Amino acid sequence: MSEAIVMPKLGMTMTEGTITEWYKDVGDSVEKGEAILMISSEKLNQDIEAPISGILLTKHGEVEDELEVGAVIGVIGVEGETASTGNKKVEQSIAVEVTVPETDSAAIAASTAKKARTSERIFITPLAKKMAEREQLDIASIKGTGGNNRITKQDIQRVLANRLDDKSATSSDRTARAMSVDLATVGEGLSPMRKAIARNMRGSLGQTAQLTLHRKANIDHLIDFQKVLQKEIASSDLEVKLTLTVLIARATVLALQELKKMNSLYQDGQLTEFDEIHLGIATSLEDGLLVPVIKDAHQKTIGSLAKELKEVTEKARNGEANGDLLSGSTFTITNLGASGIEYFTPILNTPETGILGVGASQDELILTENDTVKSVKKIPLSITFDHQIVDGATAAEFLTILVSYIESPYRLVL
Repeated sequence: MSEAIVMPKLGMTMTEGTITEWYKDVGDSVEKGEAILMISSEKLNQDIEAPISGILLTKHGEVEDELEVGAVIGVIGVEGETASTGNKKVEQSIAVEVTVPETDSAAIAASTAKKARTSERIFITPLAKKMAEREQLDIASIKGTGGNNRITKQDIQRVLANRLDDKSATSSDRTARAMSVDLATVGEGLSPMRKAIARNMRGSLGQTAQLTLHRKANIDHLIDFQKVLQKEIASSDLEVKLTLTVLIARATVLALQELKKMNSLYQDGQLTEFDEIHLGIATSLEDGLLVPVIKDAHQKTIGSLAKELKEVTEKARNGEANGDLLSGSTFTITNLGASGIEYFTPILNTPETGILGVGASQDELILTENDTVKSVKKIPLSITFDHQIVDGATAAEFLTILVSYIESPYRLVL
């Protein structure tokens, strides 16, 4: 019996994937576990393997087509078999047969002019169909922007936004329309990875009220603490690379444990605060950015945190990161210190409430209590937060707690 190849969900926020490359053509034989095609989504390239051995009977998308999670990409079966998904339950696009009632000729002509497809199959996702029915929209008049001209949720939202009457709309209605973003058109012409980044960034800015606070921390004691630990590591023949980023990550984890409001997700109209801390580490690539995740960072020592940070970032840069490694974060850190940048405004990795930006350390002269001038090293920190969820005072409190751990580093091991 034939079996469908479906678009997998590789990350928590993934809703669709782009076909990057087909390795097989219709009629080619395949072995179970063999790579059939490559997809790209959520800034990740991933090979899709054959679920069974057989013949590739059909393809339901070509290179650069976008299919929603769960949609059928192709079907594998035996030679001569009719392609079928069998009893496999997949949340895929459904085809709706639209017919025009035989009323008067004028009505038929108007309907035909409105949409040439009225007697053809119209592809629409289940969610979009439900939204259209609820809003009493004529799907025959809606242009689909998904794969195979599929009507998606974004298309329904676009139509609903355009139905607003500017003359009668309130000021907030007009503002909402002006700020709305049709994510289906964002990133057109870019590579799959850049397109995913573009959509994520535009979506983040469109869904949240982002504000960034900045503050510096004295890292003189942190550097001394790092040297002490490095000396102990060397004498114990441990293979641990103890960077300042690791120590700041540890300080961030402790600060999040003290202020759980910052360790939260706002998604589907629900706010969830977490005891568990899954730390996203923004990692630059040659052609983009990935955010691998250190799961249960609150349970890790500085040494284990250092090992896992090195491991996840190397996997990301080597193209070995899978969907599980790139999903599930509750808070993210991004570091531009190596680029010489001091302050910047990180964009939220939605649906997270906060993201910490770390800049390049700088030497500064300060006046001591004895009226003497002293040189100290400070590091700039930038916290971007969703003002819908927390206020500036809460974000400022988080930075205060974080700085206290950085400036009193022995607390990191107590």
